Amino acid sequence: MLDMCCSEDGQAINNYLIQNLRKSGDALDQVYNEMTRVFPRRFVLPLGVTSDTPSNQNLNTRPDSLATCLKTGQDKVFCQHEDLHGDDLLDYGGLEFPQINYGQKNTRPYRYFYGCGFRHLVGDSLLKMDLKDKSLKVWQQQGFYPSEPVFVPSPDAVDEDQGVVLSVVLTPSQDKGTFLLVLDAQTFEELGRANVPVNIPYGFHGTFNPTA
Repeated sequence: MLDMCCSEDGQAINNYLIQNLRKSGDALDQVYNEMTRVFPRRFVLPLGVTSDTPSNQNLNTRPDSLATCLKTGQDKVFCQHEDLHGDDLLDYGGLEFPQINYGQKNTRPYRYFYGCGFRHLVGDSLLKMDLKDKSLKVWQQQGFYPSEPVFVPSPDAVDEDQGVVLSVVLTPSQDKGTFLLVLDAQTFEELGRANVPVNIPYGFHGTFNPTA
């Protein structure tokens, strides 16, 4: 099983060509609005396909996934993804920078993942997806731009989402207003902010070492 964030074509990378990044205002919005959005998807890849494998029969034997994979020729398998989201994700422009509880769930079935919503060229919301019913929890404030969320489990965590989510948030309209946001990972309610009295350039990814 392979989960990833995908767009319908490879044009999304053009957002970050230097000639586009030099644009601003309406011109920059036009560039982004012409691009396809990115959404989380699941593919199931059959690893034991042989010449004896029947054709045009769903080879996905995992009942917990709606993805399909069909042998369509001697050396061809067609995989159709399952959407890992509901329609409400469309309101947030798709999702990128997915994160899970890696310490507990890496290479194992997981229920929750976190990411940034992209209604603009940069992320403008933090999202939590529950794969049980594909429901969303959202943190968003006008004019604030969060970076990639990082999940940090509680020291004595039992539940998969027991801990906090950290994200560096930029406030372009406020001088030296950057802060580290701390959210309760279960409720997605804000627990606190650690203000940084400098102007930090926008960065997509974030890494935090809770033991440092």
